Amino acid sequence: MHPTTTSGAARSFGQTGRHAGRQSGFSFIEILVVMGIISVLVSMVVVLIPNIQEQSRKTKSVDNVRSMIILMVARRTGKISGGYPPYNGKNFVLSLVATGQLDRRNPQNLEVLFSPGDQSYNMERVDIERYKDVKKSALKQGADFHELTSYAGRRNADQEHLVTSDQEKMGTMLICDDDDGALHHSDGLVTGWSNGAARFMEWEEFDMLAPEDPDHPEPFLGDDTENEMLQHMWGRE
Repeated sequence: MHPTTTSGAARSFGQTGRHAGRQSGFSFIEILVVMGIISVLVSMVVVLIPNIQEQSRKTKSVDNVRSMIILMVARRTGKISGGYPPYNGKNFVLSLVATGQLDRRNPQNLEVLFSPGDQSYNMERVDIERYKDVKKSALKQGADFHELTSYAGRRNADQEHLVTSDQEKMGTMLICDDDDGALHHSDGLVTGWSNGAARFMEWEEFDMLAPEDPDHPEPFLGDDTENEMLQHMWGRE
């Protein structure tokens, strides 16, 4: 036997074991670094998810307005008889139901009438039977159908707001988010135009400041605004 060699091997094993033990654990600093990284990632998720959801709502709303604008432009250009509907505000938008361009018998067709950002009105809350009352005569008389759509329309029953041929050629606003209840989008409006375009516009593009209280905004359409484009629109009935 060689006691010295055995003792040396034991010491060597002990040192190696202690070294391996130190390597297999985490220091306090390392734990803090990992916790910091996790906190940053969680913060990013908390910020990103609402932004992604809001962008999705805007995209869906633009698609809704584009679908309605295409129907209105088709009617105006003669593919379907008639011109722009001679109604104001929400009744202007609901003319698509009264003329049969949106089939009231199929709730899925009516979903385009609602903004996914609207906290006040949506298909789940609306009485589907109410759409049976949406007729040309009722719209002309100014019947109140404010809960049946999220969108405001042109004030096209008022002589001073009628769409002129020049406005139509240049592109004039026909549909936008309404001012009935909370804002659909805090930073602007979804808009639809007579040239077939539909897009999201920030308040700065209207030379306006965002309403101070997005949950209870002051009227920003019609006579309550200084913006010429929005003066032609009417949301609250």
